[in-house]
Formats: sequence, C-alpha cells, structure tokens
Amino acid sequence: MYPYLTKWGGFLIPAYPIIYGVAITLGGAVLLWVGRTEGLPSRKLVHIIPIVVVSCVLGGRLFYVLHFPEDFQGIWEALELSHGGQVFYGGLLLGIPAVILLCKLTKLPWVVVLDLSAVAAPAGLALGRLACFCRGCCYGRITDIPWAVRFPKHVDIYGNIVGSPAFISHLDQELITKADMYSLPIHPAQLYSSLLSTAVFIIMLWFWKTKRARGRLLFLYLILYSSTRFFVEFFRDNQMAFAGLTVAQVLSIVIGVGGASALIICRFTKWLVI
Repeated sequence: MYPYLTKWGGFLIPAYPIIYGVAITLGGAVLLWVGRTEGLPSRKLVHIIPIVVVSCVLGGRLFYVLHFPEDFQGIWEALELSHGGQVFYGGLLLGIPAVILLCKLTKLPWVVVLDLSAVAAPAGLALGRLACFCRGCCYGRITDIPWAVRFPKHVDIYGNIVGSPAFISHLDQELITKADMYSLPIHPAQLYSSLLSTAVFIIMLWFWKTKRARGRLLFLYLILYSSTRFFVEFFRDNQMAFAGLTVAQVLSIVIGVGGASALIICRFTKWLVI
C-alpha cells in the first residue's frame, strides 16, 4: 500500500487520485488512437470523453453508496470521493447510455464508439486497479500464500485509526488489535484484477485489429470482464449475498449471460454487424 506517491514541500501527494487520473487519461488516449484509425473525428471524441468519464464516475459512486449505505453519515460524505470507493458495474450501466446519447447529439456512429470504448476500457481499468492497491481498497481475503500482502495501520493527527481498509476491517472483526501495525496477510486482489484487465485489453485489441466481431465488441468485453470479475471475487473480501455468491458475482452472471445472449443474437440475425 502506497497512499502517497511523494512529498512535495509541505504537502503529501496522494497516489490514488493521481494514478486514477492517469488511468482515465490512458483509456481516453487509447480511445482516441483507435478512433483516429477508424476515421472518427478526434475533435468530437475529445468533447464526449470527459462527459462519459463523469457519467461513469457518478454511476460507479451511486452504486457504491447504494451497496454500502452504512459507510456514510450523510449526503455530503457520500459525495466525498476520497471516502469509500466506486463500483465498476455502476459506471458501466450509466456510461453506456451516456455514450449512445452523446453520439446521437454529435452525429457519431454509436455502435462504432461503443466498440472502441470496449477496447479502451480494460486499458484504463488495468491501471486503475493499481490505484486501488495503493489506496488499499478492493482488498482480498485472508490467506497464507507466499505472495500475500499486509496493509498498514494509519492514524490521523489526533491519533485516530483511519486506515487502511483491510486493517480496519480486521480490527472490527477482532482479528487484530489496535497495537498491531499491519493487517493479516491477504490476497493482493487488486493486482489480480490489474493483470486480468491487461489480458482482456490484449484480447480486445486483437479482436479489433483483426476486424473480428465488429459491432459486437462491447458484448465480448462484457463477457470477458464479467468472467474475470466472477473469478477475482473468490479472492476479494466481499460478503456473500446469494447462494454463496457476492453481489458482484451475481451481477457478473447476469451481465455475462446478457452479453453472450446479445452476441448470439447478433451472430444469427446480423444485428449491429458493421
């Protein structure tokens, strides 16, 4: 866990927002690159990217607040992005309609832009998960594997324990005491997600370069992401919600099945094929 990148003057430079911002920039850069290759006007793409990013952030945050309402004392705390986190599926559910609407307004081919967004998204997510690792959120389950990680205790200027999330969770469960300096060893689930997102990006890039599944790359990405997220959830420290599965795993099944169904429909009806 590296909550701060460096110290500049009397200020500590936080890692999470910096890396998160770089991740968004990387995703946008990939979208512009593939968009230019497809002959789309970069000027229009540059205009819609910030709005889509804001939509994804709002969707991800809203989903997190609805999923963990007990973590917030009021509306202002819910709006404070430094407190808590976001849920990718929430960003996805709000981001896709935002892309379609903006493409309609700017006269961009929304099917093509969704295709290209599906190529760019895993690149940004791969780096974004490193931001999660630096912050300590999205942490894994307790384990004794050789590559397990331990997250440190953080205290504020008043001596109150304020982090890391894994340390606080283990403290609340009375698995450790306030005298301990680190959490118990846990899976580096954020790094698992980052590596898998990198693999998904390579796969999506190959499908785009070989012109396979044109008009259906979004559905392919939904299948790949939901599959990898379902797998990683076995190593993340999330509560079971239904039949021994977490909320994210249930959503992964729904979205994965939906993506596969849409892919099959496109295959046999030529719907959205470009």
